[in-house]
Amino acid sequence: MSQDKVARVYAEALFSEARKMGQAEELGEKLLSLKRRMEEDAELQKVLQHELISPQEKEKALKELLPRLLSREREEMIISIVPEYQRLLDEEKDVEPVEVTLASAITPALESELKQRLAQVIGKKVRLEIKIDPKILGGMVLRWEDRVVDASVKKKLELIGDHLKTV
Repeated sequence: MSQDKVARVYAEALFSEARKMGQAEELGEKLLSLKRRMEEDAELQKVLQHELISPQEKEKALKELLPRLLSREREEMIISIVPEYQRLLDEEKDVEPVEVTLASAITPALESELKQRLAQVIGKKVRLEIKIDPKILGGMVLRWEDRVVDASVKKKLELIGDHLKTV
């Protein structure tokens, strides 16, 4: 079974159990926090993926969350499970995840306004996933479902350059 399929099975099981306990959203937040820490902390990744460290030591290193996943074969699955779990949570709450790539950080007020306007356009509640990429120079790139709206300065400059080449 592929890692994506296994992650989906784990995510569905976790989501089902968390929902029964009324803690689906809380577990989603903890999983997302754990995923971020794992991606940012190379030492934590080494601990969780090291074959010689026992599951008990891994659980102790984490201090909380998901001891059932801390077997020697499945610790790398945590990062794969989080997006699947979040997808299930979004479906239940009728929320559309929208990835927004910006050249630099924006204020919370501007983020809130962007979220509100995107919700009007999409027709659903929106969960923003903001990424910073200085290479786009300005503007933004929006991704949701199978759509991409590239309103970045970089893209506009590329289009101008292409147009000038044909003239």
